[in-house]
Amino acid sequence: MPLAPHGERVAAVEPFVRPPVVLEAARTSTASARERAVPLLVAAAVLAGVAVRLFAFARNPSLWVDEAMLALNVLGRSPAELLEPLDWNQGAPVGYLLLAKLSVTVFGGSEFALRLPSLVAGILGLVAFVPLAYRLMPLPAARLAVVLFAFSPYLVGYSAEFKQYELDATISVGLVALAVPVWRNEAGPGRVVGFALGGAAAVWFSHPSTFILAGVGFAALADAAVRRDRAGLLARLAVVAAWLVSFGTCYALFLGKLGMNEYLLNYWNGKFLPLELRPGTAAWVVHHFVEFFEKPGGMAATAIAASGLAAVLYLLGAMALARADWRLLVALVAPLVLAMAASALKKYPFAGRLLLFAVPAALMLIAYGTAVIAPAISRAVPGGGGLLVFAVLLGPVMHTHWLTKSPLHAEDTREVVAHVRDRWQPGDRAYVFWAAVPALRYYTADAPFPADAIRYGVERRDRDPRLLHTELQTFRGNPRVWVVIAHRHPQEEAGIQGYLDGLGVCEETVRKTDAVAFRYDLSRPPVPPR
Repeated sequence: MPLAPHGERVAAVEPFVRPPVVLEAARTSTASARERAVPLLVAAAVLAGVAVRLFAFARNPSLWVDEAMLALNVLGRSPAELLEPLDWNQGAPVGYLLLAKLSVTVFGGSEFALRLPSLVAGILGLVAFVPLAYRLMPLPAARLAVVLFAFSPYLVGYSAEFKQYELDATISVGLVALAVPVWRNEAGPGRVVGFALGGAAAVWFSHPSTFILAGVGFAALADAAVRRDRAGLLARLAVVAAWLVSFGTCYALFLGKLGMNEYLLNYWNGKFLPLELRPGTAAWVVHHFVEFFEKPGGMAATAIAASGLAAVLYLLGAMALARADWRLLVALVAPLVLAMAASALKKYPFAGRLLLFAVPAALMLIAYGTAVIAPAISRAVPGGGGLLVFAVLLGPVMHTHWLTKSPLHAEDTREVVAHVRDRWQPGDRAYVFWAAVPALRYYTADAPFPADAIRYGVERRDRDPRLLHTELQTFRGNPRVWVVIAHRHPQEEAGIQGYLDGLGVCEETVRKTDAVAFRYDLSRPPVPPR
């Protein structure tokens, strides 16, 4: 029997042994290549997430009605005046308003300057989420959570809007990152002080940061209590006390007044948890819980009922995390539960963009639940775990791809106003539908239309068409009357057109996305129907 170079005997059956060894080496090589590729794919997803946020910002769409109303407040007021209740029934944290005021003071009053704080918050949130996810979760779950965050459509969309919701989400990531070393008992005095200061500042920049602070604060206090760490408990109680002082001051000065705004309470009617114990209450909770995963959660692939799937994975992740790290579970779940409780008191609507702050935590739990169940599915059905991951990613990626074609709120009032201005003639008059008024005022601030030629519509929640007719009657007999409508309400638009078609002739129409302008000659009799 021949000897190997180092004296070992070579088996006579070597030709029959080598193929399995080669196959095993090939499998190992394939697995190794896959392990090297996955981190690269995650890094590519993060870069793509930054790129799509920059793209959404650079596209610079027209301000939609909510952005325009907030912009008029920021541009028309001094920093001190922004501390007073805002016009147009707007509400935003004073810290965010002052950041926006600083941006427009430095860069001018353009859409870019107004949206810059949101863009910065969106990119910082993504960058901060990556190490946080890898620190808190097993590797497969962390990777999936990072990709979900990178392509979360509403996190992408609101990073390019002049509203505070993107900052809410970023602050939620930052507060959890500050809290982790505290409840893990890894924080020295400096970090504990930073935790106190960060939480105290957060309430001035983000209204729902209160829910995040309640979650991480309870996790930190419970940890010290369970471990019977008296010194740690006292230190953490001091931290919470600092937060309460800051929140109490903020509430007394600003939040209390905002919570009494009847317009906003009526606007969000139906988004407050009913306090009555009845069968419909449970249905309300289930419906709004699942709806959260669609908007703002971004799990909206209807063909596979993605929001329902995400809700199930969230619950599975929560159950698994309860055994692995109950402190983290409290920090991630409590804010959403508290937001629903606050809605029962009519202090915070449980709806849409107002819940964007809870999306980072939800994505972590969805990823955790997926990572727990996918291997079991693969054992039962080869490739089933991969299909589950694909189903989880499908909705966010599809929706984000759609955002590259159209902004989150496409409302082209700027283009419609420019059309009217280009064709405006001396003697022209205009009626501006109430929802188009803020954007028109923003886009004509430097060169307004003649004040005596414009009539601004008034919002009426009852939408009585007779009141619209009263506003339009003043234009009878005018040969050139422009009607500008944005943030369309089809019923009211049809009522305006129908009434004016009975008074004269529509000679020109320009229609853009969710905005339209008509030019009527009301000095001519209407054309009789054929």
